[in-house]
Amino acid sequence: MEKSQLSESEKQLLTVLGKYPGISIKELVTHTTYKWTSTIVRKINQFKEQSILWGPAYDVNYDRLCKNPLHKLFCILELTQSWETVIPYLLSIEPVAWIFPVLSPHKEFLLAGFYSTNDLETEAIFNLLKGEDIITDYIIRCYTTKRMIENPDFFGDPSPSMDHLLDPCTVPDISLAYHDTDWNECDIRVLPYLAMSKGLRLIEILRAEKKLNKTWTYAQVNYSREKMLKNGLIEKKFIILPFHVSQCAYFFLSLKTEDTDVTQRILCNFARKERVYKEYLLCGEWGVLFCISHSAFLTELMYKLDKIKEITEKELHLLRFSQMSNPVSNPPLSKYFDFEKQTLEYPYHVYKERIKEKIESGVEDWDIDRYEYRY
Repeated sequence: MEKSQLSESEKQLLTVLGKYPGISIKELVTHTTYKWTSTIVRKINQFKEQSILWGPAYDVNYDRLCKNPLHKLFCILELTQSWETVIPYLLSIEPVAWIFPVLSPHKEFLLAGFYSTNDLETEAIFNLLKGEDIITDYIIRCYTTKRMIENPDFFGDPSPSMDHLLDPCTVPDISLAYHDTDWNECDIRVLPYLAMSKGLRLIEILRAEKKLNKTWTYAQVNYSREKMLKNGLIEKKFIILPFHVSQCAYFFLSLKTEDTDVTQRILCNFARKERVYKEYLLCGEWGVLFCISHSAFLTELMYKLDKIKEITEKELHLLRFSQMSNPVSNPPLSKYFDFEKQTLEYPYHVYKERIKEKIESGVEDWDIDRYEYRY
């Protein structure tokens, strides 16, 4: 298969998988032009080998995890030192979700996502890094809605128009959920495996847990997965790139208007049903989009957005790597989860001490080759 070309049948298969992640292989035969399940399986494996498709995995709704607040923070860090030097300090903070260096002609920036059980303590850690001249400044924006994910329509425009961002549309419910189900140890231990981008099979989870001296049965692990699906803690997803990785650009676009309803409409309409991978959410007054698109889409994007007077502020952060470089795992859960109280609390004092030790002893620069690329 050519890197730059997909057949009409391949486009159809990828579009259907992105829209209906729970569809079975047999059902794909009736929804595509392929006549044999073996052909579909082979095509899906090809897409995975080419890093066009990840999954199936499970998107986690962490609002349903615990009774105490568990926030997701979107952080913009301006750096004093190189990003290779700063990343090891951030990796000292266990609930870091992802870290991405930003392409910038003048200053060094990192974007980072954190899970937080105490926003003030997270801010205190950033102040520590700032006081030690590791970062110059920071901005913290807290998710105030859930994240929506839209896979590309491979028959859509790879460089969509911005002329219809304000059009009326049906905005989905993106309000935050809440804890309404008690989770046991098996549930909490299984969850990080399901959230992995590789989408581990249950038998692989059992093997991994057995190495950690956990003796769950297949029935227990399967019950935990079904329980989490039924109660909305996890949702099955594929992550699909619109083009081969060598042709893709990865960026965050943050924007504000004077009305959050207008902001939500813009988020909903942005590259809707086009050949762009899109995630979106609100951080207070800010709308945040994460997109994977053809690099040509960025050529006049900010110029086009300048023409929309309703957008009062906007920020574009183009990520540095041609693949999604995520050097961290899912946030630690089981060792900090109180099953009786159904609460989760991270030990921020421990993270501060780790950072202080690194400051005193110095750190080895982060080596991208030591980490696996994954979504």
